[in-house]
Amino acid sequence: MEEFIEKFRNGTHYMEIVSAVTEKELTTSNDITEEYVEQKCVKFIPASGAATRMFKDLYTFLDDEKETAFIDQFFDQLEHFAFYEDIKEFVETNKLDKYTTEGRLKIADCVVKSKLAYGHLPKALIKMHTYNDGATTPIDEHIFEGEQYLNQDSFNMHFTIAEEHEELFNQYVDQVLQGKEHIDITYSFQKKETDTPAVDMNNQPFYLDNGEVFYRPGGHGALLENLNDLDADIIFIKNIDNVCHRSQVEDTIESKKALASVGLNVQKQINAYIADILSNEYHLADIEQFIKDILNITLKTALTKDKALEFLNRPLRVCGMVRNNGEAGGGPFVVDNGDYLDLQICEKAEIDLADEEKRAIFESSGYFNPVDIVCFVKDYKDEKFDLRDYTNEDRYFISEKTYQGKEIKALEHPGLWNGAMHNWNTLFMEVPLSTFNPVKTVNDLLREGHREVLSL
Repeated sequence: MEEFIEKFRNGTHYMEIVSAVTEKELTTSNDITEEYVEQKCVKFIPASGAATRMFKDLYTFLDDEKETAFIDQFFDQLEHFAFYEDIKEFVETNKLDKYTTEGRLKIADCVVKSKLAYGHLPKALIKMHTYNDGATTPIDEHIFEGEQYLNQDSFNMHFTIAEEHEELFNQYVDQVLQGKEHIDITYSFQKKETDTPAVDMNNQPFYLDNGEVFYRPGGHGALLENLNDLDADIIFIKNIDNVCHRSQVEDTIESKKALASVGLNVQKQINAYIADILSNEYHLADIEQFIKDILNITLKTALTKDKALEFLNRPLRVCGMVRNNGEAGGGPFVVDNGDYLDLQICEKAEIDLADEEKRAIFESSGYFNPVDIVCFVKDYKDEKFDLRDYTNEDRYFISEKTYQGKEIKALEHPGLWNGAMHNWNTLFMEVPLSTFNPVKTVNDLLREGHREVLSL
């Protein structure tokens, strides 16, 4: 408990960013192969979030009955949503007029509460795209996408879900997998032991009425435990809501193949250098050049044999980055770690924006992190890394919340692709913006990436 309290006292740790990543730090390659599918690949999809926030504007409308530009857009385009077919009969039978407040309130209630109850479902089960043979959810789209770039005879997917959604998830997956024996889907919950204590505004433990300390889920960084439990050589990470219409999936497929191909090639080079070092037949200057040019690690002190092994024998990740289009979230930066510089994904909250120089660096960032990561988690002996050994525990997050009307502070573990992977070897590659189609609000489903594009 005292360790947690000390973190609250210290506050969020700011990263020492040196510059925003530019094309100079990006890895490029046209040598795309499918050799990676010969290894055991798992697609890892964080999917525990409920869709409540996605429908926040509809909930607000039900409470205050105020028309907004968001509400106007939702109802103007109502028939374009994939879930409209499920409420069409209700709307027509009850002669609901979507252009009146009364009609809109009944339709909104139908979507988030009474009929579809989408506000209580996980995002994974929201119908998002329409095709001739019906509508699909993110689960369907992740399966379809995986079938295009993973082993078509046998591939594995792992979802992290909330315990309260387990039955719904299993019912849906059992139905989807009928006739698809080549796909293995597993799931896990965020582990209770990763929950963190909350404190009051004076950094003292926050106690519940029963006298126990209030613990909260420790953020998506806690999923490192789930990631670490997977039996895999290569892990593809992508968020549940980042899917696109199948008519536009080609860029996603090609970029996934590119990320995996580049990672496999670099992993082979790393393992070859490690073999040289262990056999005492190595050239330190060559290794230093590789660490600098390929792994983008700039040393401030002389490289030694032991230091070379330390840098080389780490998990490797290849992260797709898109051009910065004004989305809220983290991005790629060159970071000063004390005795060396390397590449990191940093969240806005990790950067001291009161420092004019750091703010200027942050605002100059030309790339954005869409969470499109391919991880290589076996060492040169083909044994699994313990991923927990490569975390920077100082990169935790503190946020202010309320609980039953009282202000509290919450602590999250280092983010899964931020501090949790701080001591990995990192490569950044640019991927097309068309591969990034997050659904943060229901109206995001009206964006081009979620519509059918007819080929000429």
